[in-house]
Amino acid sequence: MKSCKLLLSILLIAGLASVAMAMDKDEALHGPTTFVPSTNSSAITGGDCTDPIVISSLPFSATAQTNCGYGNTYSATCLGNYDGGEDIIYRLDLAADATIDIVMNPGTTGWTGILLDSACPPNATTCIATNTGSSGTRSILGKTLAAGSYYIMVDTWPTPNCVPSFSLDITAATPPPPPAVNDVCSGAIDIQAQGLSSWEVDLTNAGTYYNDYSLVTPSCTGYTTPGPDAIYKIDMAAGETLTVDENGTCDVALWIATDCDNLLASCVAGADATTSGSEVVTFEATVAGTYYVVIDAYTAAGCPVTVTVNAPVSAETESFGALKAMFR
Repeated sequence: MKSCKLLLSILLIAGLASVAMAMDKDEALHGPTTFVPSTNSSAITGGDCTDPIVISSLPFSATAQTNCGYGNTYSATCLGNYDGGEDIIYRLDLAADATIDIVMNPGTTGWTGILLDSACPPNATTCIATNTGSSGTRSILGKTLAAGSYYIMVDTWPTPNCVPSFSLDITAATPPPPPAVNDVCSGAIDIQAQGLSSWEVDLTNAGTYYNDYSLVTPSCTGYTTPGPDAIYKIDMAAGETLTVDENGTCDVALWIATDCDNLLASCVAGADATTSGSEVVTFEATVAGTYYVVIDAYTAAGCPVTVTVNAPVSAETESFGALKAMFR
């Protein structure tokens, strides 16, 4: 029993030692932390929250920035060891919601940190994002913020006590273009009003089509449809037949539904038989109504496709010329 307790004690001590070693890796690499005293930097713009450097529009770009001489005003933030040096405060005023990128380049200075906070003085409760490191550029990217004021602090884990020269760039990420009108069913394009028997669709996010309707298996195509989708509609009389061909270089999918408010549950025909090339659906309407043609893809990224439609015809109409004539 004693030997078991001794073994347990040894393992416990070894475990604690390994944890301590892991915690001390950064400290060992950095070396002793230098104490930087707090100073009264209120006379310097950017020295504290009462007089920050104001950024009122984007893009913002500034070079030859420094926090040297600004004092260690704030040392209880979300930066941990990286708020022990001198700090400089910027206030970013956003008139509207925006997604922003913040990049701070400290040059050759190491052990730098940057934070983004909704309050000043910065604190762990209101901190939005941080980025720290022993070398290289500090970046906070893709942060979506509501209109309002936000605070950016640049600091160090001393030594070094400060950053002699750094650049700061803040840009608004370019918002994506609005989706195509027929990306959702409420904007479905009327095939007959369009008057085309064949047309191209850039069925990708770049083409402003997204995955709004994703079938789940078991489905009317036999598979899921995680790719972008484009919606078209057509009025059919009972007994009329419609043939649609979707051709693309990716794994496309094609389906027809009856309820615009519930496309997924109202699919009445579908095809996803190949991994590229054409998918063809031939559908006969049993009742008169509006039917929704969903140009879709199994490939998540989608691809440009060509859609070809034979106009709805009754069972008595046979000639291809008659089909084409309905689009003239």
